[in-house]
Formats: sequence, structure tokens, C-alpha cells
Amino acid sequence: MSSRDWALEQRVRGAARMRLEALSGSWRAIAQSALAAGVAWAIARLVVGQPEPFFAPAAAVISLGLARGQPRRRAIELSAGVAVGIGVAAAIVNLIGIGAIQVAVLVALVMSVSLLLGGGQMLINQAAVSALLIMTLPGQGAEIDRFLDACVGGAVAIVFGLLFSFREPLAAVEQARREALADLAATLEAVAAALAARDLAAAEAALAGARKLDAGVDVLYDAVTEAGETAAYLPRRRALLEELDPQAATAPQIDYAVRDARVLARAATTAIRREARLDPRLGEAVAELAATTRALDASDRGHHDARADVRERASRAVELAGAADVHNSLWPTMIFGQTRALAFDLLQAAGEPPGAAPLPDRRGSDDEDRPAVLGGA
Repeated sequence: MSSRDWALEQRVRGAARMRLEALSGSWRAIAQSALAAGVAWAIARLVVGQPEPFFAPAAAVISLGLARGQPRRRAIELSAGVAVGIGVAAAIVNLIGIGAIQVAVLVALVMSVSLLLGGGQMLINQAAVSALLIMTLPGQGAEIDRFLDACVGGAVAIVFGLLFSFREPLAAVEQARREALADLAATLEAVAAALAARDLAAAEAALAGARKLDAGVDVLYDAVTEAGETAAYLPRRRALLEELDPQAATAPQIDYAVRDARVLARAATTAIRREARLDPRLGEAVAELAATTRALDASDRGHHDARADVRERASRAVELAGAADVHNSLWPTMIFGQTRALAFDLLQAAGEPPGAAPLPDRRGSDDEDRPAVLGGA
């Protein structure tokens, strides 16, 4: 077998293995959605008396989704979207009839009303689809049938979301936090390596990675929201909420750290591009920040003395940055400042009080806070 054929075979096997792993990790969600669809159909047909309850199972599956999120909120948005779509469609059909122009007017009007109501993407899409169903599949009682189907499917989704996620939400928060910290640490390691080698291409790649860190923070916030929603409806809600509170409180600090890392990556990239003088200790300080982030992840896993390791490494990063000669240059100075701010963020994420280390007070450090300085980066 030639090397080209071998490489192709390895890629095919790798792709197949990834798909099998994705299926293995999603089987619970698939089984949950399938069972919810069947239960929604049975309730709509046998209890509510719908002759053709096609929308009830669809509503249940859409509300649950294969991805982790907020099933209760999605179910409510789905039902609201159906109500908006049904109301607007019924009015348009009665006023101007059915046709191509009416369909276009209907979709535009329904989506506009949904936006004015402050709906999310789920509500907007569902309102448009429901309106089209009412207009294109008219019949006596069609409006109330669709609405009842949506209510049944949404209710089933809420119940299943609560039953199947009795223990999962807190685990989801922990997993999202670990993944966000792992991505942050990898980005800081890339920035440190680029500073050490003064490699512009590596710095630009690190900056591109830093710009993607917000996705992990969004997942963390969503996991915290879902866990809070689920715990509020469980008998042990007090104990679960007490367990969730410390993890929820650290999410903003991780968010701040991600923003500071993005600014740090941009300052490092610009410093290298403009061939600024860079003290090697700046790169070492950033490397210590990466190690601090890894230690913070270890503290989440209950490793012994991990919190003390976070404190020690954060202080070491500040010491290295403080000892570096920035030559009164803007970009090295910004690297120094962001290193200190990041160390502060990580310490607070570890549960340290603000005065526990000789670090600066928390200051806003998002990209938008420095438009004039960072505009050329």
C-alpha cells in the first residue's frame, strides 16, 4: 500500500471513528427525543383527541433538541411562536386570502411581530412555520389543532427535560467550566510560545484562537442557566442551588479572563508585528498564566493543594511581568498590564478574595474598552 493510500485510509477511519464517538455520546439524547415524540403523539391522539397530531411530536423534539440547552425556555418559546403565527395567519387569510404575495407578506409580518415581542430565533422560526402551515393547510379548526399540538409537545418536552436531567445539569456546568478553562490555557500557551519565538504567524494563530474563546463561555453560561431552571423544579432544589451557586459565581470571572486573554493576544501580535523590544520574562509570565489556568482546572477536580498552586503560579506570573523591562513601549506595557489583570481574574475564579494577592483591582478589559489603542491590531 502506498503512503498516499495509507494516509487516505487513516483519514477515512478517523472520520468514521469520530462519527461513531459522536453517536455514542448522543444516544441518551436520541432516546429521550424519540420517547418524548411517542409520548406526545399518544397524549395528543388519545387524551386530547386530535385526529392527526403530527405537530405534537415535532414540537416535543424541537423543544428538547439534540444539543444541551434550556428545554423549558425552548418549549415556552415554541408555544409562543405557534400562538403568534396562528393569530397573524388567521387574520391575513380572513382579510386578503391565500396566494404567493400573501405568503410573502405573512412571513415578513410574522417575523417582524416576533422580533418586536423580543423573541429568540426559536420563536421567530416557529412563528413563521406555524403561520405557513395555517395558510397552506387550511381547514375547520386547523388553528386550534396546531395550538393544542404545540401545547402538548411543549409540556412533554418540559417534563422530559426535568426527568432526564435530574443529575445532569450540575455535571454539565462542571464539564463546560473545564472545557472553557482548557481552551483558555491552550490559548495562553500559544501566546507564550509566540512571544518566546517572536513568531508573527504563531501570534496571529493564537489571536484567532482567543477570538473563539467566547463560545466556551457561552456554553458555560447556558449550562448554569439550565441547571438553575432544572433545580428550581426539583424537590432537592435548595441543596442543588447551594451546590450550583459557587460554580455560577465563577462564570463571570472566567468570562473576564477570556476577554483579557483576547486583549493580551492582540497586544502580543501587534508587538511582534511592529518589532517591539520584548523582554523574555513577558513570555514566561504568560506561560505561568497558562499553568495557573491548568491549576484552576485541577482545583475544580478536587486535587489536593490545587488552590494553593493557583495562588502561587498567579503571583509568579505577576512577579515575572513586573520584573520585565517594557522600555516605556505601549505594547509590551499592555502585555504586562493584561498579565496582571488575568492573574487577578484567575485568582477570583479560584475563590480568592480581592485582597488576597498584590494584584490590581478588576478593571474592564474587553476589546471595546480600548478602541483607540487597539484599532491597529
